[in-house]
Amino acid sequence: MKAEVAIVGNGVAGYACAARLARHGVRPLLIGPGLPVDRPPLTKKGLAAGAPVLLADEQRLEDLGVDRLEGFVDDADLVSGRLVAGDAEIEAETIVLATGLSYRPPRIPGLEIAHVNATPRGLIRLVEALAGGPKQVVVVGAGLIGTETAATLAVAGHDVTALDVLERPLDRLHEPLPALAATALAEAGARFLGGAELTEVVAEEGQVTVCYKDGSLAADIVVAATGGRPFVPPGLDVDAAELPLAVDADLRVPGFERVYAVGDLILAPHARFGPIRFPHWDMAIATGDRAADAIAGVESELDRLPYWWTDIGPRTFAEVGWAEEALEWGEEDGINVGRDDAGDAVAALVVDDPRRLRAARALLGG
Repeated sequence: MKAEVAIVGNGVAGYACAARLARHGVRPLLIGPGLPVDRPPLTKKGLAAGAPVLLADEQRLEDLGVDRLEGFVDDADLVSGRLVAGDAEIEAETIVLATGLSYRPPRIPGLEIAHVNATPRGLIRLVEALAGGPKQVVVVGAGLIGTETAATLAVAGHDVTALDVLERPLDRLHEPLPALAATALAEAGARFLGGAELTEVVAEEGQVTVCYKDGSLAADIVVAATGGRPFVPPGLDVDAAELPLAVDADLRVPGFERVYAVGDLILAPHARFGPIRFPHWDMAIATGDRAADAIAGVESELDRLPYWWTDIGPRTFAEVGWAEEALEWGEEDGINVGRDDAGDAVAALVVDDPRRLRAARALLGG
């Protein structure tokens, strides 16, 4: 099988790249398991609805002009452009690596039985386990995925406890997000247990016990929301510790003339903020679009403001900009603004009022 452009991975970034290439008149081959799905609703809308939300069905892909190959790429020669996916061999003029994140739980005894709802298959398995009435649920991890999951399940009527080794939910993010997340979890009806270092998970006679230093919790269901790590693509001779990848301004992988990389696999070469790791759907789309433009010979740059949002129970938080550059934060006309050492606004957080995002963007010149 020959392909002008073969895209390895059919998540948000891979699909964005495929759709953009098709609009440029290039017919890509999108390789991945199942149909492309929207990642954020895997922890919110999809969990509430009970099914992953598709980015495109078969008819949509056909209408766009995107070919699809079901399965995983098992082997690759990135120099020659040869890919192997099951019984299929592909000769690609150009390859786009869009392999995203792996959400495998950490190696804590017994945690392998936990549900992981950040993948389509994991979401469906969790929904099936939740059927039949309210359950006692322990969510391990209180980052964005964990807090979203805990709040969504609590609102749905389940008895939910989120625990984390850190003292507050979203504790790795800047103020005032941790305090706001704690309030949001409580308003949704979920409990939070901080400073809880997980030691093991024990399953006996249909009951699960989540053990941590100084205590334990009983559960019907355990969800591991312990974050994702970039997945090493086939054919790329790097260690997982070397990821995310540094790429050039066109998102080309250094050392490989025909290979581009997008999404959570890379440090996105942002025109204003430099190489940044930004694992959210908006940057996934932006990098997919940018790689497609480069492949099609269309001039562009990766310059749109980074943007993320989250719904935690009844609360909505949305942020634009690059918070890593902010040295101090302060409220300005109802918007939490982060400024750098020169006093320039580099990030802005809007709470419970998405209509103010336009004003937030304007503060950053976007």
